[in-house]
Amino acid sequence: MNPNNKNKDEKEKRLTSTKKLSLLFVVVKKGKVDYYLDLIEDMGVNLQISMIGNGTTKSAIFSDEIGSKSIILSVVKEDNTDEIMSALGRKFKEIKDGKGVAWTVPLSSVMGVTFFNFLSNNVGSII
Repeated sequence: MNPNNKNKDEKEKRLTSTKKLSLLFVVVKKGKVDYYLDLIEDMGVNLQISMIGNGTTKSAIFSDEIGSKSIILSVVKEDNTDEIMSALGRKFKEIKDGKGVAWTVPLSSVMGVTFFNFLSNNVGSII
């Protein structure tokens, strides 16, 4: 084995994190957004963004629903995803008018160790 390849492999192992991140999308009624932001934050999520969403319905029956949704984007650790999704699922069922939809998308890369540590709520630690 070439010693240069061994050093390269060791360097790649040091630069590759075993911790993975996902982007969590949550769609809820606009009046419930603060509750869900707090719930997700209490589960160790460091970065969240919420925005107002418009529906696509053209029916007069649902006209009061247009603009009544909020979309929450959160960066979560992949190992916390199941716990967060379970908590959201329970709250969707338990809270009056608290129904919503949630899903995650894995993040394939993040630029910079400091930024990764911030997103994964590991500020001050080394990967």
